[in-house]
Amino acid sequence: MAKDTNTFSTNLQALRKKKGVTQEQLATYLGVSPQAVSKWENGSYPEGDLLPKISEYFEVSISYLYGQETEDKSFEQMLLEELYNLHEKESQEDGGMHKKYFDKLLDIAWAGQIACWKNNKYYYNRGVPDEGVRTSSIISDGAGFGYFNLNLDKQYYSLVREPEDGFSNHLKLTEGLRNFFRGLGEPGVLEIVFFLMSLKGLEAVSVSTLSEITGMDVDKVQRIMDNLTENDAGNRVIQCVKVVKTKGSEKAYSADPCGIAPFIILLLSTDSLINPPHGYTMQVGNRGKAWFDREKVIEMINNVKKDRPL
Repeated sequence: MAKDTNTFSTNLQALRKKKGVTQEQLATYLGVSPQAVSKWENGSYPEGDLLPKISEYFEVSISYLYGQETEDKSFEQMLLEELYNLHEKESQEDGGMHKKYFDKLLDIAWAGQIACWKNNKYYYNRGVPDEGVRTSSIISDGAGFGYFNLNLDKQYYSLVREPEDGFSNHLKLTEGLRNFFRGLGEPGVLEIVFFLMSLKGLEAVSVSTLSEITGMDVDKVQRIMDNLTENDAGNRVIQCVKVVKTKGSEKAYSADPCGIAPFIILLLSTDSLINPPHGYTMQVGNRGKAWFDREKVIEMINNVKKDRPL
């Protein structure tokens, strides 16, 4: 019995310190006195009805508390805990900017990237080049691909899992796709979108202000905004709100929070196509099939020819 008691006490104290809480904080959560927690950590047991609550609080089984099993954690759980600790620590150090946190996530992504080189099992730094030097890493496999842009000023990572039935069954030639790129290509559209992306959370801007900033006619700006918010060309990039006035209402516009991230990824990817890398730090090509199914592509093209001669 003494051995079990000692094990419980030792595990409880270790879990509390690992979680970073005091005896007083644990006591408050459990609805007991700090003296009770102190007694548990020095050899006594809590009431039986408190055990499930203690187990839930520390995210371990009751059996683990008594030393009857080890804490079996998945790789993902251990990784999550490490990132959580870094996240919490950095929040206190830099006011929540989390630069180290994002750098660590990129390190993890880089480990996944170089792991595709089957002869390599040792981690090495990704080696971000100097400003102005464009370097990337790409891996391709039958199950998908990973692209890592290593540029000092444009670091990003994309991992794409290919659908079981292939990309060509999900990336189709649609009018929505055409309208999106056609809409972005119209003079003045990108200027407006870029300005909207400079707005903060609850900020919005009127057509008259956009006209003043861009130097375009008010009617042209309104037409662009109508196209971007009412058609498929941009309804996930820009959102429209109504500002209530004494008489009637006025439209105002902002960037859609849910659309900003994929749009920035699109801009970064486009930049990599316009300004390709000088070289590749690591390139692994294990893909033996085409990216698109040829028969599916021909079928798509034939459907387009039927609806609208090329």
